[in-house]
Amino acid sequence: MRTTDKLWNELVKPRVPDRADAKLDKKEQQDLTVILQQWVASCIQYELEQLADPNLLKHWEIIWKGKRSFMGAVRWQEVDVWMADEDAGLVLAVDPKHFQSKDSLGKNWKNGHNDLVAFASNLHERFPMCAVGGVIALPEWASTTAILSQMHSICFRSITREKPSNAYGKFEGFALVVYNLDGDLIWPFKQDSPLKPCAAFKSLAEKLIARTISVI
Repeated sequence: MRTTDKLWNELVKPRVPDRADAKLDKKEQQDLTVILQQWVASCIQYELEQLADPNLLKHWEIIWKGKRSFMGAVRWQEVDVWMADEDAGLVLAVDPKHFQSKDSLGKNWKNGHNDLVAFASNLHERFPMCAVGGVIALPEWASTTAILSQMHSICFRSITREKPSNAYGKFEGFALVVYNLDGDLIWPFKQDSPLKPCAAFKSLAEKLIARTISVI
């Protein structure tokens, strides 16, 4: 079992609804949001540890407890999962979004994606070396084959940002996270898609190391 799935099973699976008609109350939604942030941070941390000398990582910590606001190019930006340095500034920023129901996904996922594009653009203009990630998580039953295909197509256009000079609407890594009624991660797309969570988190770790950790 890949580490992405193992961490999901340990952290997130116990929190996700197990029925299509289940409704999470406000606290349950907040708890799930925080756990998703922890999962994202833990997955990126794992990828960093596979790629970098442990001595290089001693100075660096991924923060996921509590939002922090950073001044972007046009406005202050709240960031859920982040890493920063006094000299380099913000070097990692990831915003996970979760859509629980068919109604919520249908009405809001495009706006959610647009928010993520604005998130990336605002931060990249101010922190050009920052590895910025987007995450959209959803249960399988909240979508359809057509919507999933559309989501993959649209989100795919936002990756990957290879050149720091390209500030608008691009991400160093973007993950689509889909789970079934058993709470297990599934992957309804091509196996080699860079939107697969393990691929997206590895891409973020690679850019973070190449642009910041191995340089400073």
